[in-house]
Amino acid sequence: MFRDQPDGRRPAPATRHPALAVVGLALLLLLQACAPRPEPPAAPSPTRDETPSAAATRADPTPLDGRVIADAQEYPWSALGRVNLAGQGFCTGVLIAPQLVLTQAQCLYSKREGRWWQPQELHFIAAYQRDRFLADSKIAGFTPAPGYTPAAGANLANLTNNWAILKLAEPIGLKTGWLGLQWRDPGLDAREARGEAVTLRAGYRFDWPHAVSLYFGCKGREAGVTDLCQATPSERGLPPFVMADGEMRVLADFFVRGAAQGSALARQAAMTRRGNLLGDPGQPADRGPVRAVPTASATTLLLALGYVNASRDVQAAAADYAADLGLPPRRPL
Repeated sequence: MFRDQPDGRRPAPATRHPALAVVGLALLLLLQACAPRPEPPAAPSPTRDETPSAAATRADPTPLDGRVIADAQEYPWSALGRVNLAGQGFCTGVLIAPQLVLTQAQCLYSKREGRWWQPQELHFIAAYQRDRFLADSKIAGFTPAPGYTPAAGANLANLTNNWAILKLAEPIGLKTGWLGLQWRDPGLDAREARGEAVTLRAGYRFDWPHAVSLYFGCKGREAGVTDLCQATPSERGLPPFVMADGEMRVLADFFVRGAAQGSALARQAAMTRRGNLLGDPGQPADRGPVRAVPTASATTLLLALGYVNASRDVQAAAADYAADLGLPPRRPL
């Protein structure tokens, strides 16, 4: 039992570790509106009898300075995957529809060979954790952003219009779920300042290629607490996301800026744009292999913060953590 609190809890995370408080706020914002659906019978686990909570206690590194290794086999991380490039590398791709993947256009161009990769040379795997993935598909074709010119290198036009849509041969998003998109605007900035939204980067890093890495930056919720750590080059290359209203969306500014380019992306993906939103998220199949709620990732965080211990389970820990952050009571995990 911790001496700081009579019930064994550590001090409120916003005062004890501001960077981790940002991570926790993001996960709880996401968990808060998740429908309480039962875990599928065939949910993946390292051993036959191990629960998601137990998996979190023994698996990947605990959060440190705004960084977390997520469980890629639970939604929404399951919507992320690797675009494998003929055995010569990979990029992070994001399912934005059952059969569509969003990635950077530069990913699909081989600088060494001076050509675009061919669809038959590409392969997409989703919900990939270490040596196991829950869904994969060949690539039927892809369309890079209109106006993206590989020969021009990192000029302004390419940097602000760096996207491509891959059409999968199979609709694996029905199994893994998919995400909508959102552009940053003053409204989102205001919500983030009020603690109602949190941004992060997520994906498969080149220096950590077999698990989904989350990077929440290092801003604390207290005034004057900034830049507690710096993003590594591999983290800066991960696509950004925003968590708000119980869902996670791709921050589209990373791929495309400006109304004209955004309209081209919307047309190519056959999505409807509503203000700064594009498309809608889709949940994984009810009885599929993907867990619909990121319980293991939340448990990993709560363990690192000291909210889970031998006498307190994740349900109580999540409730206490939400209370310490000033969030309203939430439904059970």
